[in-house]
Amino acid sequence: MMLLNTSLLRERFTIVEKNKDKNTLIALGNRILLPLTSLNGEITERLVIRAHSMHAALYYASRIIQEFYKKGPVINRQMPFPWKDIWFDVTSDFERPHVPQTWVSVYNKGRIVFQHGDHHPFLDVIEQCDVKNRAEYDRAIPIAQDIFKQAGHDVTIDHSANIGLVVGAMEDRARCGLILRSPTKPGTFNFQIKQKITEDSNNQELMPYHPLELAAFFLESSQLAITTGYTESQLDDNMITLSSPQALKAQSAYKRIGRLSKAIQTYENLYDMQYRPEKPDFVKLKDDAKAQKQDILS
Repeated sequence: MMLLNTSLLRERFTIVEKNKDKNTLIALGNRILLPLTSLNGEITERLVIRAHSMHAALYYASRIIQEFYKKGPVINRQMPFPWKDIWFDVTSDFERPHVPQTWVSVYNKGRIVFQHGDHHPFLDVIEQCDVKNRAEYDRAIPIAQDIFKQAGHDVTIDHSANIGLVVGAMEDRARCGLILRSPTKPGTFNFQIKQKITEDSNNQELMPYHPLELAAFFLESSQLAITTGYTESQLDDNMITLSSPQALKAQSAYKRIGRLSKAIQTYENLYDMQYRPEKPDFVKLKDDAKAQKQDILS
């Protein structure tokens, strides 16, 4: 039985009003549709999560699924869902002080049920159009253009979207394919995670939120490795000092990568993991980014 089958989109909307090019609007974000299905198939809910970064969207999605399996439906609980507390937990001690622009918004039936930080209001319009079109997302753009026209604004909307992640999770295994950043060009990376079958009574049950969390570890670590590589290059070229905000951020990023690497190792100890190609080498990513930055500056 498939318990989770979804994808994450990296999106860019460009809204241009006819004869008013100076009024061009650009809305950016990452979107993951989160269908929630109980293990017996009786309870279903449908959420959409939008976030500033792919890893933030995945961390939050994984925690929502975890809470759903523990305590049941997310919407219309007697005790309100702890949206804010969970967001605080998943925005790490690195994200909060060093990425203040991070944001998240969660939708149910086109309505915001939680938001933190500032996101472009056009994204709310798109979610409302998605619901009006019975959740056929590709057809939401024409509906949005009609809404603007009815309000007296003749606009064209260009929608650029790339799939950043695809995941399918069953009861005892999950597959995930994702796009990882690289100092040169993005690359694809796939992993399969399976529940161990041994005589050991301490075998850990595999849940649908596990591949989302693991993918977030890889995405965040890769991003941090590349940005710290660029920072090292700036330090070597005396463009910044060790006390500069960029250098202090890089020092914090090193520690964060170490914690994420340990978290990945924990998964590898608990479950059977297969990678194709080999899993990312964060030190190499950092060094490649450093070398490329120096080539550009030389």
